[in-house]
This record gives sequence, structure tokens and C-alpha cells, in this order.
Amino acid sequence: MSDDPLFKDVTYYIVGDIDQKVISLLNDGGAKKDSYLSEMVSHVIADDCTQSEYSEARELFELPVVTSDWVRLSVACKKQLNLELFSPEDVIFSGVVACCSELTLEDTNALWAMLTTNGGKCQQNLDKQCTHLITGNSHGAKYEEALKHEATIKIVCPDWVTDTLEKKERQDESLYHPKLLKSPTDLATPPSTPPPAINTTPPEPTPMDVEQQEEQAKQQAKQKLKAQALQQHGRIHQKQEVAVSRSPANQVIAQQLAAAVLEKRLAAEEGGHKARPSTSPVTANAKQALAQMVSSRLQGTRPRQKSPARPAMPHLSRSPGAVPTMPQMLPIPNMPQMGLPSFLPPEMQRPGMPRPLRNITNRTELPGNMPGMMPNSIKTNQRMPFNPALPPSHRPPPPRYVPPSMSQQGQIRPSISMPATYWGHDPSDNLPPEMCLLGCVFYITDYVKIVGQSEIDKWKKVIEQHGGQVDNAYSNRVTHLLCATQHTDVFHIALKDQRRVVTAFWLNDVLVKKKMLPPYQALHLPIIYGENKPCSNQLLCVTNFDGDERLRVKQMIHAIGAKYTGYMTHGNSAIICGRPNGTKYDKASEWKIPVVNVQWLSDLVLGHLEALKLPLNPKYRVLGQENQFNLDLSKVFHLMVGWQVPLKIQKETWKKFIPNQKVKRNQENEKQKEDVDGEPDLKKQKLSIEDPSVIQNTTQPVIIFTGFPKGQVRKFQTVVSQLGGISTENPRLCTHLVAPSLSRTMKFFVAINVCKHVVTGDWIEACLAQGAFVDETPYKLKDEVTEKTMNCVLEDSLKRAQTKKLFEGMSFYISPSVSPPSSDLEKIVEAAGGQILKQRPNTQIFTEHKDENGNMKTVMITCENDVMLYKDLIAKDIAIFNAEFILSGVMRQTVDFKSYQIDVH
Repeated sequence: MSDDPLFKDVTYYIVGDIDQKVISLLNDGGAKKDSYLSEMVSHVIADDCTQSEYSEARELFELPVVTSDWVRLSVACKKQLNLELFSPEDVIFSGVVACCSELTLEDTNALWAMLTTNGGKCQQNLDKQCTHLITGNSHGAKYEEALKHEATIKIVCPDWVTDTLEKKERQDESLYHPKLLKSPTDLATPPSTPPPAINTTPPEPTPMDVEQQEEQAKQQAKQKLKAQALQQHGRIHQKQEVAVSRSPANQVIAQQLAAAVLEKRLAAEEGGHKARPSTSPVTANAKQALAQMVSSRLQGTRPRQKSPARPAMPHLSRSPGAVPTMPQMLPIPNMPQMGLPSFLPPEMQRPGMPRPLRNITNRTELPGNMPGMMPNSIKTNQRMPFNPALPPSHRPPPPRYVPPSMSQQGQIRPSISMPATYWGHDPSDNLPPEMCLLGCVFYITDYVKIVGQSEIDKWKKVIEQHGGQVDNAYSNRVTHLLCATQHTDVFHIALKDQRRVVTAFWLNDVLVKKKMLPPYQALHLPIIYGENKPCSNQLLCVTNFDGDERLRVKQMIHAIGAKYTGYMTHGNSAIICGRPNGTKYDKASEWKIPVVNVQWLSDLVLGHLEALKLPLNPKYRVLGQENQFNLDLSKVFHLMVGWQVPLKIQKETWKKFIPNQKVKRNQENEKQKEDVDGEPDLKKQKLSIEDPSVIQNTTQPVIIFTGFPKGQVRKFQTVVSQLGGISTENPRLCTHLVAPSLSRTMKFFVAINVCKHVVTGDWIEACLAQGAFVDETPYKLKDEVTEKTMNCVLEDSLKRAQTKKLFEGMSFYISPSVSPPSSDLEKIVEAAGGQILKQRPNTQIFTEHKDENGNMKTVMITCENDVMLYKDLIAKDIAIFNAEFILSGVMRQTVDFKSYQIDVH
């Protein structure tokens, strides 16, 4: 077991009041406390998610936030536990402090387990910190005391906990009060008076406000639903009379509406538990009256009266006879028009100040020279009837069904025919998941320049393992063209031949799902843009996306040429939001930054630049939809022609593939068995010693390898171990760096500042042949081509590094979006003798902190995406630099204040 401190890699920031014992545990475990909330913080400790700094850490900086229990339990388990299990929010009982009373020990322990594992807390004493008293009786000292503080302490039965967990939603505490419980004798007591009978033939409704009728019906339905829910859990709710003033005729209608609503609600709840039959069945006459009233309201034949207690709401003008859409589909009244802002001077960037709107393409016209794009005719084509006389390559997309929705002018779209059907394999083939690419013949183009031939070779192996084939040339047998963009000749040939054109993103998703599906996301289709991209000077940030979804949003931002920022400032053009909540979402509304959904990005990726027009289409403001990454295939009909016919697998393919698959499985099983049974003892030995004290006091070489395949590295490490040397993975501890060539790797960037020798793999071979470590001079690494490219001489750089630390006496502040990440640059700077500042210094430090030659000793490292954050430095002509100031500096072992300065003018 390693003796390293438990929290050695933790840099924490405290939000709110945290127990001093927790802080002591962190410090004793090797953690570092940061007094400034920044990207350098690795863990934010917070027990109260209502603190303002909590939302800032989670939303603006996107840092992991955990409760103090993570520290305590990690210490108890002697390892760092999963952070996701200790989030202050996203747990159902977060903020609940419960005290149990009048319960058995077994029930108390069960409730304690349910609450604590879902974010709540339990204690024995009823004090001011308690939020809930859980009791089974409506008496007792704690119950009487809690009654005095009902404003702050909720009194509930144990069923409140179990029902909340079962329904995965915090239940209304008022429905679980102990006073609602009845003894078994009460259950047998019949009601004193029978329920009032409902007149099955209601009179004509009086001209009463329809909204008031609905409100009365909802109130009555709500009371009945509460009673039904309580009866299902063995409780009988005490009847509460609802005092609603209404005429006899309207009372009948309200009862009918309530019965209809209740029937629908109970039918919807049948999936969770068996619904009891309604005590107020809706008769045929009642349903007919209800249908007449609703129909008259929809057709506008009945005048709508304004309630004096409710202000008149503005409505959209509609054509005669048009059926209004559902309320949630209507644009929000008085919503300000949102536009993507230009960069404003500092004096204009004040919170709440209106922004001038502009076309965010920054061009007077939309580009029209891109293949497959018709930006000026998209709207016309959507309204044109399908003309079979046109050639296939010039036909507009076939009409597809569009649900009725309000356009910007308030008109209704007519419903039209269903969309085309797209297929993967023929459904009758019944392919097993491991053969999901059987019958697919791929030709890969333009990816070689992007990822390299070695990566393409890996793709070929994966495709063949799943039954597919990869051809080295395009021919008639090719079924799929794997390409990144639409700017190759073979793409246009494949499109003409009605082949299936897809990207590596599609291939990855198909392999994950183990089924060949037609493209269903924008990234599954080749990108339409070349070098000139429509959003090349826009700054976009993202919120409420996690994991793979977040990576895909970033990739789409890159595809349209925009710049991604991990934070949000006044300079952001827009924010891509997954759900309508969070700090970034609130700040965007406050700062008048447009909030758009993924569909906005998808349409831009597909080449539909009308999404950039102002004002923004309301469909781009609808957030939180399911399957929001799915694209509208009617917009890319010309790319989907090849998917209209299922791919049928030939018998010869079946016969050829199945025997090979069996052989491969047997070979893999034998290989795995050999690896388990025949693994040499030397490979099981620990080949790396990472204790700095051991390495610094040894006289043996401490060797690190970079640029070699993993198998070769293991062989070299075995030789080093046999000769009595030490292998390490920490470049700051090495004396020898072994590499096949000069390369820009993290190990090289760090090791060049501390090692004594940089040699080739031939030195290891020579040591093995001699049985001892030999002189390094004949085996020094010389890579003249790369050295010329980097404008450095490796031998001279090593000599300068051993004479003096390059960045000794210098301090660096690194902005959030710099690449490589600040954590990597920090290792390089510290190896070169420099210091990393976690809090940005003021302008006075930059101007006054200089050496005897007048050079800066405090340096700002940033990138183009972050330049707008440092306008105060730019205004005072303080130089700022990019990451090459550090990277190229250590390779050359020189500090260059001219070559890597960012020009901001």
C-alpha cells in the first residue's frame, strides 16, 4: 500500500461554515487550501448549496462540489471516494435535518439509512436546526414542541420518507401530518351523510368566466386526488370543505370538469400503482356537455369575459377558424427580442444596459457558394409542393408532417405528409450485436490528414472486428464513405452514386449501440464548411451538459468556427443551454446574452445559416427537450438518399464471415489464457520507484522513457531493473531521458529542465550487451531536422538548464482557457524554477516587478479566447504572452519576450 498522503492532489476551497475538524483532516492528508475560487481549485467543500459561491463554483467555474462527509468518509475508507455521491444538491433529501419520535429502534435505523444515503441528516435532539419531525403519533413531548414551531419544523409520518423515495420527488409534507391518521375503528365508521347526487342532465351554462370555472374545477379535483392518495396509503383524510361561490348550473359543470380531470389523472397514475375507481363517474350527458363547452371555447363562438380579479392578457391574432395551439407553445408575452451582441467597449458593458443587435455572421450576405446549401431559398422550398418532374438532384426535400405551431407572424402551419423512412440493415437479417457492420464496405477519405495513418489503421481493425470491410480505393462495392467534410471529389461522386456518407462520430455511436442506425445527429454527417466558417469571431459557452453531450456540443462549436469558453463573461455571444436553470442561465438573462438550445447549433452545423438571422427563431429558445441532439432529416434529404433502401447482406458474406469469427474468438481466448498463465514474474515486479528521497540519494541512473511503444518501454524497464537502475514516470526526478527523437511531449518539456542526459534507445541496448551502464556520450540524442524546426540545439539547451534554472525568480499567471491546460504548464514552469500564481495580480505588479535589465518577472500567459478578460492590462500596454513562451522557452532554454507576445491591436 502506498504511504502517500490521502489528499496530496487536492486543492480545496471552502464555501460557508465547515467544521474545523474537516479542515484538519484535509490538511493532515496533504491537501492545500486556496483562498481564491479559480480554475486551480480541484475540490470545493460546501454543505449549504444556497450559498452564492456554491452556484459560482458549480456553474461559472464548473468545479466539483462535495459535502464535508466526503472528507470524513474518505478518511474512514482510507481512499478518496466517488465525488458524485457527495454532491450537496441533486439528492432528494438535501437540506433535511430530521428527528425521529415515537418509533421503534428498527424503524428509526431504517429511516436514518434512507435519509443519510440520500443527502439528509438525522439527530436525536429536536432543536432549531431540525427541519422535520418524523413521528407515528400525534402526541408526545417532541410533537408538542414541534407544534410550537410549525413554521420551521415540518411534522410528518414515516410514509413521507418512503413515498418520496418511491416517487423520486419530494412529497408535500401537509399530506403526511400525523393528525390525518385514523385508528382502525374509524375506518369502519360510515359517512354520516351520503355524497350529493350529480344531475346527469345539466342546464345550459350561464355566461360565467371560463377561467373561473376551470380554477374551481382544478381546486375540487385537487382535493379529491389528495383523498385518493391518502386512502391508498392506509390513511383517511379529514374532509375539508372548499368554499367556492358559484351558481347551481356552474356547480354542476365544475363537478363534471373535476370528474374528467380526476379520471385522466388516475389513468396516468396506473403505471405506479392501481388506481381506485372514481367516486364521481362522468356520465355520457356530462361528457357531452363538457365537449360542447370546450368546442365552443375553441371555436370562439362564446364571448370570453374578463375576470375583474385577473388582468387582461395580450393574445396573438389568428386567422378565422384557426385552432389555437397549446399554451406552452405560444411565445411568452413581452419577451425582449434577443440578438447576439458585438463586443462592446468597457464603458458600454454595464449590467442591464440594452445591447445593439447585429447579424452574428458579421457579413452583409450569407455565403452561397457552399455545396448543398441554399440559404436564400430554404424558406421557399419548405412551402413548395413536391414536383416529380424535377431531376432527383434538384428536388426539394419531400413534405413531412409538422405539428401545428405558431410562426413568427402568428399563422398556423398546415399539416402535410409523413417523412421518408430510412434504414440500416434489412430487418429480416437479425444480426448479432458483435456483427453490427456486417455487409458494410467503407472507404475512408480526408481523415488521414486529420488523425494520421496509425489511427486509421486502428479504425480498420475495429471495423473488421465487427464484420465490416475497408477498401483502399473507391469502387462500386463501397457502401459507406467515411469522411469529415464535403470538400473532396470522392464525396460528390459517392453522393451521386447514392452511397451512405458518414463521419467518425457516426461510426463511434454505431459501435457503442451495436446497431447500424441511420445518422441522427448533426455530427454524423460530413461538415459543409471549409476554411471560411460562419461564426469565426463568436464566443460561445455551454451549461447544463455533462460527459459525452458536453464534448459533442464543443465539437459542434468548433465545426461552425466559433470559440468555446469554459466560463461566461459579458463578451460571450451566446450560451448553449441544456436546461433552463443554473447560474450561467440566470446571468445570461441578466446580461441580455442570448440563450439557445442544441438545435440552433445543429442547424448551423448542417449549413442552415438562417439560424443566425435576428430576431432568433423561437424554436431555438425552447430548452430541456428530450432527444435535443436529434436532427431534422428533411433538412439534409440530399445526404440521406442512400439510406432509403435497407442494406441486404448477401449469402456469400454470411458464409465468409462466420467461420472467421469463430477462429478469432478461439484465438482471443487462447491469448487471454496465455497472458494470465504465462506472465513472467519480472513483469509483475514493481519497475518504478517514485519516492523522491530514494531517488535523490541514489547513485544509480534514474531513467524515464518517452516516444516509445508501451511494449518497448516495458522491455527497457526490465533491462534497467536487471542492471540495478531505477525507472520512473515522474520527469522531475530523472537523470536520463530516453527518446527516439526530439518531441514535444510533457515528459520532454519537464525532463529537459532537470535531467543530465538525453539519449536514444541504443544506449539501453548497449548497457544490456555490456551488463552495466555505459558512457552516454556516443548515444546522445541528435535530431537535426526537428532541432532546426524548433530553432534549438538540444545539447546547448541541456548545458544552459544545468547552469541555471530558466524561470528562476519569475512568476506566471495562466488564464483558464489556455492549451495545454494550466495544470500541465504548472509542472513545466516549476521544473524550470518558476512559480505559478493562483490569483491574478493587479496591474501594478506587472509594471513594477522587473529584473535589472528591465524585463518582466511577472508574466501573463493567455490565449485569444481569454484576451477580453484582461482589457485593463491591454489599456496600459502591458505585454501578454501565449503558451509558447513557456513551451518553446524550455526547449531552447531561453526567455524570449518578443516572439510570443500576443498582438491585441
